[in-house]
Amino acid sequence: MTEPSGDGFSFPVLNQPSEAPEKIPLTAFSTVTDRSGSSAEKTTPPVPLFEKPARSKVPLEKGYTQVDWLRLSKSGTDLNGLNGKNLRRDITLEEVQKHHTADDAWMVLRGKVYNIGPYMRFHPGGAAILLKAAGKDGTSLFMKYHPWVNADALLEKCLIGMLAQE
Repeated sequence: MTEPSGDGFSFPVLNQPSEAPEKIPLTAFSTVTDRSGSSAEKTTPPVPLFEKPARSKVPLEKGYTQVDWLRLSKSGTDLNGLNGKNLRRDITLEEVQKHHTADDAWMVLRGKVYNIGPYMRFHPGGAAILLKAAGKDGTSLFMKYHPWVNADALLEKCLIGMLAQE
């Protein structure tokens, strides 16, 4: 059935149902049809509305953002604990293992030893996760979660020295 518009054009008019159904399926006015030949009703698996991320950031205290860390690391403050002494090249893993507390935390990343104590409160994942790697070689853990992060630049002022070759 067509209805003239008065200007020489005509438009198709759909027959309107006499009673509106209680529920109209979403596919009722669809232009896409199933040509698979199957008469079984197909349903798509439900999509979760929210998936919990594999890891999450923790709320940081005021003044402990990455911008604040950058400011602190550029301020000239002694962050490696060497008090101006030269970097060391003889740090053993046994010595690193002695520094595993929140007040005194060292970590090895790619053969370099860092004093991560000053950085802990600035870490977006929280201090607790860093404390788990304190006193250890955290390279594999770091690469698992932060392969894109330049640890050398981020922790440059926390560098104590190089891990001794065994």
